[in-house]
Amino acid sequence: MEWVVVSVQWLHVLLGILWFGNALVLDVIVIPAINKLPVVEQREISSYIGSRATPIFHVAVPLIIILGIVRGTFLGPIKDVDILFGSAYGLTWLTALVVTVATYLFGLLVIVPALRTMDAAPIGPDGSTTQELTAAIDRVKRLVGLELLGFFVIFTCMILMRFGL
Repeated sequence: MEWVVVSVQWLHVLLGILWFGNALVLDVIVIPAINKLPVVEQREISSYIGSRATPIFHVAVPLIIILGIVRGTFLGPIKDVDILFGSAYGLTWLTALVVTVATYLFGLLVIVPALRTMDAAPIGPDGSTTQELTAAIDRVKRLVGLELLGFFVIFTCMILMRFGL
């Protein structure tokens, strides 16, 4: 049975690294780097990244959530509601679950539509930037940065749970 726990934990952590790492790389490396480019090129690059990342995270994040539930309950210490609400570990696990779901929904319901709006924003007749395009790109950048707050809460919970808190 130990190999099942290790396998579930391994996949849960790997997918979490993929999701959180994507947000960190975007915020720390990609967005600052493409800020130096013309706005039209920023949109093109952002569209490529979004079209590649979105389908991956439609699969990866639900798996992260399912594996986290399995790891905390069936293969972990949360066996009843008393442990869930009556222990530091249970409350930390529940916080991580709620914030993970909220962060995923924020991506689905806020960031993905913002990417679509950015993709649909007009370019000037001469290929120049419009105010709508600039505003849409700036909004996507802000939202991706805001998403990091959820990841920092989730990451903190993971560390606390490792120590039984």
